[in-house]
Amino acid sequence: MLTSATALTMAFTGPASASVLLYHGSDADQATAYSMRAYDGERDGNGVYADAYLVNGAHLSQWDGNGARGDWGPWATYSSRIKQFRVCEDHVGCSGWSYYPS
Repeated sequence: MLTSATALTMAFTGPASASVLLYHGSDADQATAYSMRAYDGERDGNGVYADAYLVNGAHLSQWDGNGARGDWGPWATYSSRIKQFRVCEDHVGCSGWSYYPS
């Protein structure tokens, strides 16, 4: 079982591109080289978002957007590559950074 302080990174490959899943407790983010989305797996009232820095220096957040409904929030796609990303939960904290998802 993962605690809120534990982050686990797993890489999955698909026919079009690879993605990286990053966990913080029951919450998660998924990222490819240019896109990311968030998942809120807890019904605790805390918002969940993907936090990222792009290669061009921009700092962005992509919220789950639908609460703990049990499905993923929308994908956000960027014109610059994602340099690093992490999953964050309001009032709890963030996972460690994952670098250059592909």
